[in-house]
Amino acid sequence: MKKYLLSLLLWFSLTATYAQLGDLLKRKAGEGARQGAASGTEKAMDKGIDKLFHRNKKNTPQTDSALSAQPTTPTPSVVPLSTYSKYDFVPGEKILGFDDFAQDAVGDFPGKWTTNASGEIVTTNEYPGKWLNISKEGSYLPQFIKGLSDNFTLEYDLIFIPPANPAGPNTPATTLQVINAPGNKPNFDYSIDRSYFQLDPYMGNINIAGYTATGEKILSNEFSVKGIQRKIPFHFHVSVWRQKSRLRVYLNQTKVVDAPSLLSPDIKYNAIRFATTMSNDGSTWLIGNFKFASGLPDTRNKLLTEGKFSTTGILFDVNSANIKPNSYGALKDIAALLKDTPGLNIKIIGHTDNEGGANVNLELSRNRAEAVKAVLAGEFSIEKDRLQTDGKGSEQPAAPNTTPEGRAQNRRVEFIKL
Repeated sequence: MKKYLLSLLLWFSLTATYAQLGDLLKRKAGEGARQGAASGTEKAMDKGIDKLFHRNKKNTPQTDSALSAQPTTPTPSVVPLSTYSKYDFVPGEKILGFDDFAQDAVGDFPGKWTTNASGEIVTTNEYPGKWLNISKEGSYLPQFIKGLSDNFTLEYDLIFIPPANPAGPNTPATTLQVINAPGNKPNFDYSIDRSYFQLDPYMGNINIAGYTATGEKILSNEFSVKGIQRKIPFHFHVSVWRQKSRLRVYLNQTKVVDAPSLLSPDIKYNAIRFATTMSNDGSTWLIGNFKFASGLPDTRNKLLTEGKFSTTGILFDVNSANIKPNSYGALKDIAALLKDTPGLNIKIIGHTDNEGGANVNLELSRNRAEAVKAVLAGEFSIEKDRLQTDGKGSEQPAAPNTTPEGRAQNRRVEFIKL
């Protein structure tokens, strides 16, 4: 019998599709109660589920778990930076909100969010870190966002797991909304001033729209996006960039929305809201690695006039000096300045937060600075003798390491004029 169960588990782990994983996630997330006594086969399946979603494992803290903890779809090779050569997204200068749900227990709703629906933190073995399940119909608001400036950036990771039976109706869509919440309070009223873009796997589309409280439509458009299909799981790193009335949206390396007048100049937008439409087909939406920043990056002015500039837009794999491809926009911005200013030489300094050992972080920061130098020289043809490197580990924090936002701000790369 034991041999049979082991064979069954092996078969299960090798043949489970992403669509089946969506159903398994639902079971492990506690959205439905198990009825009746489990058979021997069901018990074996449960062990397989526990292995896939490791609900029962203790959550081990990771060193330097920045947005660099962003999951990547399993692939046999590292994604080259060149795939992001048209990616011009550069994150805001100051991080105002960061949440990778590290402080929340699996099975709980995150403490820094609010909702009029239900949701909980889950983990998977396909994507590292913790994830908020937002599959129930309703709205989900990060309470740590206290207002929106005219210039801000927002990044998060989004996973869609299709249902086990994609033939059923009402696959949900997920919407990111920029809203005007009266009194700066959490607001679930759908009729308030809002602009949004929506991912719709049922139609394979992205919808963008803007409305006023009176129902006046500011802008509306719809177009197909490759990779968004009802029967196929997908993972996107979503980057949103607001510049006054303009809103740009990127899915991984592709700019999918560039709407110059989506946000009305007459509306005081002050909050972010995720909304999920009705679902009765068992599909799953997960979000994670949420990062909100304000201000326009000012690389040229700060480096030339102030003599130094730092960015949190160069991202690395966890505990690694491997640069993530979606760092391309920030690297391209710095390389452009170096090309435009032939006499400018710089020192590249890596910094980490204080999680992990001091010696480990020091070595990691030095390796990351060397990795940035290698990319500037190899990818952008900047002369190596113009680039020096150093690493400070966690010795020079830019913000207190007592909050997720502070630790995210400390995971940075600094450039100093020589």
